[in-house]
Amino acid sequence: METQEIDHVGVVVENIDQAIKFYEEKLGMKCIYKDVLNDRGLKVAFMRGKEGETAIELLEPVNHEDMNNTVAKFLKTKGQGMHHLAVKVSDISASLKDLENKGLTLIDKTPRPGAMGHTVAFVHPKSVMGLLLELVQH
Repeated sequence: METQEIDHVGVVVENIDQAIKFYEEKLGMKCIYKDVLNDRGLKVAFMRGKEGETAIELLEPVNHEDMNNTVAKFLKTKGQGMHHLAVKVSDISASLKDLENKGLTLIDKTPRPGAMGHTVAFVHPKSVMGLLLELVQH
């Protein structure tokens, strides 16, 4: 698998609107995308610096009490903070096959729709030194 670049860093937050305001006012970033992914029970927003390609993805569960939602569970057990690292790949299916052949444990064996119309898949943290890894194909 060849990584093109870091696509974004996922950060779980208690309140997405307050987090957007913080990143805009304190860090000078801009919100470039905001949506509710009802199928995943998430509110998402992507923040980007003035000249950057790499983004910060803010994640808030729609229902904070839904312990079947991995982000709500993360928020309850770990609090706000870094959730995952996402890398951009050119061929997500080939990348998944390559990582599985190298012995990594995949959360998603097949890609699925993600935010901003991208295709995504996750690799289990136990295979990536404790880091949840997201593959993103634009």
